[in-house]
Amino acid sequence: MKFSTLVLVTFGSNALAFSPRSNDIKATKTQATSVADNEPIRQPIFDPLGLYPTNSHERRFGMISALEQPLEKDETVIDPLSLYKDESQVTRDVEMSPSLPFLKRPEHLDGSLPGDRGFDPFNFASDPSAMAWYRDSEIKHARLAMLAAVGWPLAELAHKSIATRFDLDPVLGIGGRVPTVLNGGLGLTNPLFWVSAISAAAALEFVATKNGDSREPGDFGFDPLSLAGTNGQQSVFVREAEIFNGRLAMLAITGFVAQEFYTNTAVVNQTPIFFKPFSDVVAHFLGAGGGSI
Repeated sequence: MKFSTLVLVTFGSNALAFSPRSNDIKATKTQATSVADNEPIRQPIFDPLGLYPTNSHERRFGMISALEQPLEKDETVIDPLSLYKDESQVTRDVEMSPSLPFLKRPEHLDGSLPGDRGFDPFNFASDPSAMAWYRDSEIKHARLAMLAAVGWPLAELAHKSIATRFDLDPVLGIGGRVPTVLNGGLGLTNPLFWVSAISAAAALEFVATKNGDSREPGDFGFDPLSLAGTNGQQSVFVREAEIFNGRLAMLAITGFVAQEFYTNTAVVNQTPIFFKPFSDVVAHFLGAGGGSI
């Protein structure tokens, strides 16, 4: 009995020799407590495809985050047709859109932007951070459309004579139509043209990226003829004239494409009064009238 008690005491003392010290135990407990007190770092969970079921742990505890913040609900009540009998329900002092008088003017289109007439049926201007990008894109397309609206009929009028003079193969399609995606003939265009066009576009984008957000939309610092105006009022007038003519050119060039695709006839031949000398127009109509008699 004494021997067994001696063995237990010896084993216990030896075990204490290999066990951590009391200070270490306290430190370990303190560290465990501090880790337990801190909230665990959770990565946000997104579920755009709705793969998490309704009764899932993530759904029930609200762990799934939305990709975008919900849009603020517009509580404005307007009555352009006077349908409300109780006018107290209608919001007062609401500024209506100049272009669409039956709609409220968009919040971020306050008229300070050149060409702004409160027309935004698809609500593109709801995000002010993206509105500058939209305006920059609109100006670029407007300028390209203005060049195309002039170059399109000039190509159909003068391309064949220029190609013949320089002993080149004309690239106009059937009926003297300009090569397009719908008309065909883009494969006949010289590859150097595409290289030059892409290089010029890349250079402009490099300038825009270098200047960052400090520049006005569409401003690349290129105005050798000082057409932008000398004061604020002239500058606004010039920029409005540019955007209005650019929008008209975008509609015109779209009309050119659709018109030639459906009629298989060049634009300059369909409406010669706009593109050919008056004498040629008179001779054309006289010849057409004489042939129909």
